[in-house]
Amino acid sequence: MKNRKRIAAQIDAAKKAILELDDMRPGHLSSQKRASGRNVREYTQLSYTFQKRSRTDYVQPEDLVRIKAEVENYRKFKDLCERIVALSIEESKRKTVQRLKEAGGKK
Repeated sequence: MKNRKRIAAQIDAAKKAILELDDMRPGHLSSQKRASGRNVREYTQLSYTFQKRSRTDYVQPEDLVRIKAEVENYRKFKDLCERIVALSIEESKRKTVQRLKEAGGKK
């Protein structure tokens, strides 16, 4: 009984945390350099896969802070989703064990 309530509370907390997330984007930010003669330009790009397609977007310097926050929110979203799935698996196994105990006692 305690375990069921604990798992349910943790799932609810993770769902609430997902609702509190702001805008998000998948991907990884990296700094790149482009050399043209003696000029070396640095720029940031966002690489990600969406709908089974790999993409790369250039990030304007004035958008970098916002994009970093969106990428971090997406990482948190994925972590919370994995947490919910792990807890759901644990709860499902608990229910199976409980059912087997009850069925074994009725013989």
